[in-house]
Amino acid sequence: MARQQAPRLGGWLPGFAREAPFPLRCTCRPNTTFAGTIATQQSTALKIQHFASNIFLFLLLFALPVAAQTGDAVAAFDSGYVETGNPFVLHLSVPEQLGQPADIDFSPWETLLPAQNILGSTGWQNRDGRWVNDLTLITFDSAQLWLPPLGIAFPDGDSVLTNPLELNVLPTPATGELTDLYDIKDIRREPANWRDFLLPLGIIAAGVLLLALAVWWFLLRKKKSGLLAERALRLPPHELALRQLAELERRQYWQQGQIKTYYTELTRIVREYLEHRYQIPALESATDDILHLLADTDMPEPLHGPLADLLRWADLTKFAKGAPPEHFHAQALREARRLVEQTRPVEQPDTAPQNSKLKTQN
Repeated sequence: MARQQAPRLGGWLPGFAREAPFPLRCTCRPNTTFAGTIATQQSTALKIQHFASNIFLFLLLFALPVAAQTGDAVAAFDSGYVETGNPFVLHLSVPEQLGQPADIDFSPWETLLPAQNILGSTGWQNRDGRWVNDLTLITFDSAQLWLPPLGIAFPDGDSVLTNPLELNVLPTPATGELTDLYDIKDIRREPANWRDFLLPLGIIAAGVLLLALAVWWFLLRKKKSGLLAERALRLPPHELALRQLAELERRQYWQQGQIKTYYTELTRIVREYLEHRYQIPALESATDDILHLLADTDMPEPLHGPLADLLRWADLTKFAKGAPPEHFHAQALREARRLVEQTRPVEQPDTAPQNSKLKTQN
């Protein structure tokens, strides 16, 4: 009869014996294989370890109310065994008289079960004379973890330590058939809230409003410019020139010292009138070229001299080579108005042939 050493329990409870409470014996017979003996011992050891773990959990649960009576901080898992990838709960509680805790120090578990593995927390709640906080954790590495006490801090600077914990993380059993796999879980969706759509709807509404305002402004401006252009085209050249001369006189440029601006606008009005009245390129031609082109038209001869003086004095003023005398400013406006009035076309009476030409007032 040979005595075999009792199998170790794997450190299921610190402070207790790590061997089975009774020796395991086996009778070695010539017809008994060594492999059968070892299998029997391992099976017995696993049963003992499972029994011992249940005893530990029972003692731990029994210690919770005792700790609550003695005023200690208590930490406990909802189960001593978890599978990798499955969430589990850590229950923390302190006596009510200590006050509501402010923080939990997870640094002692940094290398075993760090704070990044926390999925959620209920926060500290007052239940039955104790402050309780339930934290949901998860781990993906199979191991037998011995977890040191956690520090629980209070607003006044005091802190307490919880009891140490043991956690057995078991690997998730692998299935042999693909048909045994569970379906993929759907995403956990939050209920729809109308406030979630306020920002995108507000942005869309603002964009539509700005676009509508831009289109309205563009169409209105186009309409106004079209009306002004159409109205300007409908006016005969002499009427348009007389209106522009009246507006130039109203602005009083030369009275305010803006001599260059005054003569620039005055000669533009005169050149534009001559171009439309006599069909010559007066706007882009030099002064001498305009006078040469007008010599071949029916423009009255007495008007050539005053027009030449007006255009030449304006050229000197615009190119800063000189300035006309003070009395010439008002005279230039009068000469421009006289030029328009005496050269505007006059229609023949209705009794005249329809193909009669327009003649010039003298």
